[in-house]
Amino acid sequence: MSNLSFVNTRRGVAVASPARSTSMKLLIPLLAALSLVLGAALPAAAQTLDAPRALEPRGQIALRAEAPGAPVELAASGPDYAGSFTIENRGDGPLKVTRVIVRTSPEDPRVPPGVSAELEGGGTAASLPPGARRKVVVRWRTEGVRARELYGHVIVESDAVAAGAVAPGRTLAMGIHAERGRGLGFVGDHILSILTFLPLLGVVAIFLAHLLRYKDDRKLRLMTVVLMGVNLVLAGWLYAQFDRSFTRADGNDGYQFIEHGVWIRSLNVEYFVGVDGVSISMVLLTALISFVGALASYSVHDQLKGYFAMYNLLVTGMFGVFIALDLFLFFVFWEVMLLPMYFLIGIWGGPRREYAAIKFFLYTLAGSVFMLLAFIWFYLNAGHTYLVDGQATERIFSIPELSRVAWAAQGLEILGVAAVKVVWIWLFVAFAIKIPMFPFHTWLPDAHVEAPTAISVILAGVLLKMGTYGILRINFTLLPEATQWAAPAMATFGVINILYGAFCAMAQSDLKKLVAYSSVSHMGFALLALGAMTPQGIQACLVQMFNHGLITGMLFTLVGVVYDRVHTRDIDKFGGLASEMPLYTAFMGFALMASLGLPGLSGFWGEALTFIGAFPRYRALTILAAVGVILTAAYHLWALQRMFLGTFRASWRQSKYLEPFGGKFPEINGREIASIAPLAVLVLLLGFWPRPLLRLIDRGALEVHRLVDRPGPSQIAGAPGVDSGAPARAAAPEAGAAAGRGVLASAR
Repeated sequence: MSNLSFVNTRRGVAVASPARSTSMKLLIPLLAALSLVLGAALPAAAQTLDAPRALEPRGQIALRAEAPGAPVELAASGPDYAGSFTIENRGDGPLKVTRVIVRTSPEDPRVPPGVSAELEGGGTAASLPPGARRKVVVRWRTEGVRARELYGHVIVESDAVAAGAVAPGRTLAMGIHAERGRGLGFVGDHILSILTFLPLLGVVAIFLAHLLRYKDDRKLRLMTVVLMGVNLVLAGWLYAQFDRSFTRADGNDGYQFIEHGVWIRSLNVEYFVGVDGVSISMVLLTALISFVGALASYSVHDQLKGYFAMYNLLVTGMFGVFIALDLFLFFVFWEVMLLPMYFLIGIWGGPRREYAAIKFFLYTLAGSVFMLLAFIWFYLNAGHTYLVDGQATERIFSIPELSRVAWAAQGLEILGVAAVKVVWIWLFVAFAIKIPMFPFHTWLPDAHVEAPTAISVILAGVLLKMGTYGILRINFTLLPEATQWAAPAMATFGVINILYGAFCAMAQSDLKKLVAYSSVSHMGFALLALGAMTPQGIQACLVQMFNHGLITGMLFTLVGVVYDRVHTRDIDKFGGLASEMPLYTAFMGFALMASLGLPGLSGFWGEALTFIGAFPRYRALTILAAVGVILTAAYHLWALQRMFLGTFRASWRQSKYLEPFGGKFPEINGREIASIAPLAVLVLLLGFWPRPLLRLIDRGALEVHRLVDRPGPSQIAGAPGVDSGAPARAAAPEAGAAAGRGVLASAR
């Protein structure tokens, strides 16, 4: 074996000698080391060649306002407004500012006309050496401008880089704000917040009264009536100051009385409130119904501190829902309503109050879960935008900002289904429960029957309207393509509501339950009108919401009047009441006629406009809905005949409830008339002259219509003098909307 280490010439095989083997062992590590050195040296050399470019000093931009974390406040300068902020170069190299521009365009007018921004000394571009500063001057020329407030952004584009980066960063923005004022000073500038949170003063006062062991609860009742009265006066001022011709073209996305600030910065949540033609009528209705409910609450005699604390908190939640323009804020106010309503029914309600309260709570909470899922989806997919102070963000809850995203064109899916369809259904279910829509309606009769009179007034007059309002404000505004897809189903459910509610109302012997089912039927007209998506249809929905609130407020107050006297609502136990309570009979007859849609009273206009708006789109469904009008007249007239006409039942003379009155039904009193009279006056006035209401909501209805429906043969009229094409949406202005419709058509 040792011979293998030598050269074997006989076999012709060369075998390494010991000396040569040692040389190879040394050479191999040297070659390996050399290759490593060369391999590392080549990239290092290349990096050295590029080093001057990478290490070249670059500028770093920063925007600074006088009040950090807030928009730049423009101050009055003669008839105009002006303000400024500073651009700073905090880098080691020069900074080239390429453009300074207001964030707006003719196709998407985010701010009112007349707003401009330029560098101090003129121009919109400049070069800043390291450490230099340059002011940006913002001006708002208000001549001929309708807007009374300004919220917007100034965009600054540059070649700046972030610390440690090479490529230029994103554009920066600075928020701008100005208030022209409307009178009343601070109150006028913050009217919506005052309307919303003024009732909380009542909650605080009641809490202090409890701590101080204050015993005269009647004063707390009066305090609540005064607070609601002040709110009603402020709402009247809001109505007088509201610009009925204001549109999106006038800036601020068509909203007025705006208050906008960062609330929870870590979550990009803003306190963002405002009103437009869609919400202004609901704010007025809430103020009026809240005042009527406070007067009707005089029938409550137990645990008044708790009752009025919950009542005031409920009013705050109702106002908040109608003014919120941030989805997170909207959800907070929506949930604020839930808790006080649960306690108001569960503690001060009728014999089955616990069952009714829990049923209401569970139904509404289930809807809230779907709503929250939808809001989170919007938040996570919002895309690049800015908070009100200019902070850049990829996630936001702002409704106006989210309305600019072409959701359908993104092609997102949830479990293989187009995401816009799924999210639209989530939202619709949440709002349909509140309307309530068949088959989610079963909580309503129980809640109405067991709730105190004032809470039934609030429930029917305001809370039911939040469902249709939510569909208009969120479904229509954020998901117009999905709304087009779902419109026929929405109209179909509306007709089902009309007929089902009418048949159920006809079968009732409890007067309060009859009015409750009539609400289900009447809200079906609002759904049918929404499904039509015509200008008249959307206007009909808003008219029906307002007028139904007035009429049902009257009806439930009048039901409470007779219940307070004899503690029963059984229609079959009455008869001939017209001879005992003629004035009460007149009010009840007036309310029932308004509810059945008698021409000359306000209930007529909602149904008439619904038929006008829906018939071009859904002829068969509209004809079926007209059958519901006949059924509505039938059960209203039948109830009127059974209760008030015929012979008075002599057995009532021996009723223990009428003994203090000598066996006679006491007539409706002054306080009860005071709670009904404002509603009756409006029902009569708007019946003969609906123009004040129609003019209030005209522009809002047309703005919503332009989002979901382009002009066509099935429409009767468009916006006079205004391009009725839908506004461009982010990502792909025209192609995005068309592509979105294609996505919906082909999605599974």
